[in-house]
Amino acid sequence: MELVVDANILVSCLLKDGITRKLMLNNTLKLYTSEFIFIEFFNHLKEIAKKAGIKEKEMTKLTKKLIKKSNLTIITKDQIKEFTGLADKISPDIDDTLYFATALKLKCPIWSNDKELKNQKYVKIYSTSEIIKIINLKDN
Repeated sequence: MELVVDANILVSCLLKDGITRKLMLNNTLKLYTSEFIFIEFFNHLKEIAKKAGIKEKEMTKLTKKLIKKSNLTIITKDQIKEFTGLADKISPDIDDTLYFATALKLKCPIWSNDKELKNQKYVKIYSTSEIIKIINLKDN
């Protein structure tokens, strides 16, 4: 299954060694994200590290390790530029435009727990619980 991952999924994966991390590392998922996710992540690094109860340096190491182990492919702005106009029109949240552009280019759904993103009809949005059901993953 191919999915575009948004920032809230990456943050969830980093905050807790739970089902979201298990999904990120599941080899049945081919994951993509916009390079913008890292700008967003590093803008909030201090806050994320604090919530996780670790130092910023450790959070950076954990992030790199998880990305390396996952099936995550980074899509650049240049690769999706032809889709950003439409994505800007359909994205319910301006901050998620590049995720929508990536999904439009790749013709695949977005993995996000942001319910607001479902307020459009162009790109399918799956929550973590929906993906668990689709791939029949057990939380153990």
